[in-house]
Amino acid sequence: MKHWDTMTVTRVGQGKLPKWWRDSSGLLSGGVVEVRPLDDGKNSIVLTPASSNRRGVTGKELLKQFASCPKPLATPARHTLLPR
Repeated sequence: MKHWDTMTVTRVGQGKLPKWWRDSSGLLSGGVVEVRPLDDGKNSIVLTPASSNRRGVTGKELLKQFASCPKPLATPARHTLLPR
């Protein structure tokens, strides 16, 4: 069992959450929240806004770094998934 999951609060479907919470959480135009179960016997959940800070290199900068490698990168070996 997972202890948490993520959910996207869309601009259209966010009406089900209180406006004061969306405003204070920075979710007025939607965003990603972490969903964690609260073991209180009532199937309650805790929604925590997830940070939208993207880290790492993307796009043209990533291609530039790959192009500067001294030799070509080997293709990783793939394995087949076994049926259950």
